[in-house]
Amino acid sequence: MKFRKLLTLLILIVLISQLSCVRKSQPAVRASAEEQVTIDQILQRYEQALGGRDAIDSIKSYKMEGSFKIQGMSGKFGGWRKEPNKTLTVLEMPRFGTLKKGFDGQIRWVQTPAGTFSDADAEEEIAQMERDTEVFSAGRIRSLFESMKLEQYNARLSGREVRVIEGKPAKGPAEKLFFDVENGLLLRWDMARKPKNGGRVFVKVHLDDYKDVNGLKVPHKVRFAFESFNFTVEVEKLEPNIPIDDAIFRKP
Repeated sequence: MKFRKLLTLLILIVLISQLSCVRKSQPAVRASAEEQVTIDQILQRYEQALGGRDAIDSIKSYKMEGSFKIQGMSGKFGGWRKEPNKTLTVLEMPRFGTLKKGFDGQIRWVQTPAGTFSDADAEEEIAQMERDTEVFSAGRIRSLFESMKLEQYNARLSGREVRVIEGKPAKGPAEKLFFDVENGLLLRWDMARKPKNGGRVFVKVHLDDYKDVNGLKVPHKVRFAFESFNFTVEVEKLEPNIPIDDAIFRKP
């Protein structure tokens, strides 16, 4: 794969894996009173499956290390998060260099071998971003959507029975959440993204290998299934509630 093509692909991954792009608004979905009761039960079960509200709220920061694979190639990644909304993701690909994506609470930016771009000066390299998909912090999932409805009550996913909820964010198309009936955990999160200067990008995010971290279950294997390729992240080390200097989140 040529350098430019791979670099473009990795930039797309960095933008989508934790942050949403600008998306076209659609009317909010509304659940019936009966559906809302079922949705509340599914989400309450999910919260308890993760470890409970206290465990979710106890994580104020974390540092994550691991590896990723894409198109037969692999590399290392690091992730830092500090409440309420500071984030940094670093992807290191041998022979191709380092990609960084950060948000310091005010400015979102991406640094590539070609340069550094932010909301203010980016064109194709970075779309204007609006909200965190919370893939590794999905215990706050209810707050990410303006409304929800029950899409399917009895569905199957990879041989497992699931409940499917459709969530409508404040901006953009609806997303689908697949919850395991047996253990209550989130198994898949279907998203659609529309980069500023491109067509809509569809991705199915598979969450697997949940492990206990400070009483909270966190997926340690996440596969982003795009229409023509997969991007898989495996967490090897996760340190919760560590001191993190705010300077690392600022644009270089």
